[in-house]
Amino acid sequence: MVVINDDVFPHHLENDANGSDDGSESDLGSISQVKQWIRGSCTTELLKRRLPFLQWAPTYTFRSIFHDCIAGFTVALTAIPQGIAYGAVAGLPVEYGLYTAFAGPFVYALLGSVRQITVGPTAVMAIMTHEYTLKGGAPYAIVLSFLAGCIELMAGLLNLGWIMDFISGPVISGFCSAAAVTVIVAQFKTLLGLKFPGSSFAKVFPGIFANWMDISLWDTVLGFSFILLLLLLKNLTLLRKTCTNWSCLRNRHVSKAIWFVSTCRNALAVILGCVIAYSFELYGYHPFNLTGEIKSGVPSFHLPPFSFERPVSNSSNSSNPEFELVTFDTILSDLGMGLAMVPIIAILEQVAIAKAFSNGGKTDSTQEMIAVGMGSIFCSFFGCLPLTASFSRSSVMSASGAKTQFANFFNGFVILIALSFLMPTFYYIPKSVLGAVIIVAVYSMVEFDEILPMWRGRRIELIPFATTFFCCLLINIEYGILAGALIHLLLLAHEATRTKSSYIRYKQQGVGERIILRADRNLYFPTVERFRQALGRIASDNPNESTPRSIVIDMSRVSQVDHTSLKMLKAMLSVWDKKGERYSFANVSQDLERNMLAVLPAGINILRVRTETDSADSDENAEEAGALLAVSTCAKDGGQRA
Repeated sequence: MVVINDDVFPHHLENDANGSDDGSESDLGSISQVKQWIRGSCTTELLKRRLPFLQWAPTYTFRSIFHDCIAGFTVALTAIPQGIAYGAVAGLPVEYGLYTAFAGPFVYALLGSVRQITVGPTAVMAIMTHEYTLKGGAPYAIVLSFLAGCIELMAGLLNLGWIMDFISGPVISGFCSAAAVTVIVAQFKTLLGLKFPGSSFAKVFPGIFANWMDISLWDTVLGFSFILLLLLLKNLTLLRKTCTNWSCLRNRHVSKAIWFVSTCRNALAVILGCVIAYSFELYGYHPFNLTGEIKSGVPSFHLPPFSFERPVSNSSNSSNPEFELVTFDTILSDLGMGLAMVPIIAILEQVAIAKAFSNGGKTDSTQEMIAVGMGSIFCSFFGCLPLTASFSRSSVMSASGAKTQFANFFNGFVILIALSFLMPTFYYIPKSVLGAVIIVAVYSMVEFDEILPMWRGRRIELIPFATTFFCCLLINIEYGILAGALIHLLLLAHEATRTKSSYIRYKQQGVGERIILRADRNLYFPTVERFRQALGRIASDNPNESTPRSIVIDMSRVSQVDHTSLKMLKAMLSVWDKKGERYSFANVSQDLERNMLAVLPAGINILRVRTETDSADSDENAEEAGALLAVSTCAKDGGQRA
């Protein structure tokens, strides 16, 4: 409803007549509105939401420092081996994974809104980045991190999180499953000690069979042994629940020791692998493929490489290779769809994990998008990969008893110490051990357990799941997500067009026969043809032409009708007028009536249920419309399908 203040108009007319300066008054009004908007936006509450450390910093205690320090140290023991492994998955030197693992948590410690969350490299981000490192190496990964962070930050500031709603659960499950299978198959190449080009499923899977004669027995035995060891350590906490008769397992200190060993299993596996490989090296044996030299020290803080030189791949002079300049435009062209899909997946993971650890409380999705965006931008200045929240490390953070987000600071600090002093030790990490760490870490991402519930429920949702899974697995991850999302949206649009309008007949004394047609949903252009056919069948279904009848279109379930549908109704009503049919629309809302009268003839009979703003003169029509609604509702089960 629009309220018009009549006193305003004489004032404006007087100003126009006297030639007064309306521009100055409008400018003053605009300035006052801007000042009011700024005053309403710049509040202490909003500042604390955008800088969450202002909420917990004033009440931070030494007890909180102790708990956060323990939690950060425990998470770092998991983050270090995973960072090394995910750097390799991304197709980069392994130290790049550690750069991401140390820089991201520093930003989240200040801007994150959930204390259990920690950010850094993940399997999904690594496998998505790998496609672009094949094109341009580390510079492409760094620029991708910067640009993805900018997009994530803008999405948070502009409240664009609703875009994520268009990616459904089956599409996400299909994507995660395909990404996990791709990573696992790629790591089997490392696990078996094979060396051949290719990292995608379509190249690695047949490549394993084609090169099976080159399988390294030592790497294979070591890799599968560590897979069994990691699975055993992962399920070590189940020992206490299973063996309830063992009194020693009921001891509190023993339970904590078991939990610590299970949580730090990746670090223990890496250390044990180093010891085994170093022992063989001492006696002059080199049976394993080792990680090799890892660059030590903290990376320098510098701008991302928006342009750089690289050697020409087909240069004939190997001693003095030619170089070509890669410009920012070339980088943008090569990154292509990744500039959209990497931020979308990062935001999806970040917000989903934040909601999972919010324990049913309210999650500030906008702040999470700002935090992951600022983290990616900050990390790009240290030469890092795109990052997002890690579910496995966040679980460790939660179980370790973190009190505030400042636990991320201790996590990053421990990784920084490892980068500075422990890199020479990691030279002896067998690659098959890293492959085992990755396989055990990502196999739980394969969500084939979602297939049975979808089969028992809505089987049609298996179509977007399968489309996403196979497209991501065999073609490309970005196009797989787009194909799955598009297929699901098309399925929804198809279902929306399948109107199931029903009608009933009843005779009223003194009036004759009435046919009530109920539209079961809003009328948009895809549904026009089916609704027109329903109207046509009703008009042609007249077994007793001598009996007067009236067609009533019940609009109780309709709140919107688009222009295409209104044009169809206008044409159909014109045909009915020529045949002498009597018709009316019942249970029409006030807004819908205004929309209908913009196209339909003004003289049509509309029965509208009375609202508080209606006058008493419409009581008769309101009562008739309400009666028609009651009749059509009571006779719903006996109605015919149109």
